[in-house]
Amino acid sequence: MNTVFLLMAEFETSQILLSAIAEKYLKLTPATAERKAIEGKLKFPTYRMNDSQKSPRIVHVHDLAEYIDKQRELAAKEVERMQSKKKVN
Repeated sequence: MNTVFLLMAEFETSQILLSAIAEKYLKLTPATAERKAIEGKLKFPTYRMNDSQKSPRIVHVHDLAEYIDKQRELAAKEVERMQSKKKVN
């Protein structure tokens, strides 16, 4: 399945509130995720729909999907590396 389509089905929009994904996908409180976004410490871009500081931070579905897919790829490579080490020993 395509990660973008699964996220679209889950959130029913291409523009997802950072606060909506903070705990489930980042294991952060919404406040911590907001702070990390402001500091540029998240591994994907966030934005506001207007210039107001009160406007919530948004993550585009493609950026979140790419992040999830990269994390999965890194995990798969790590498992492969660990399994190849086991075979050598």
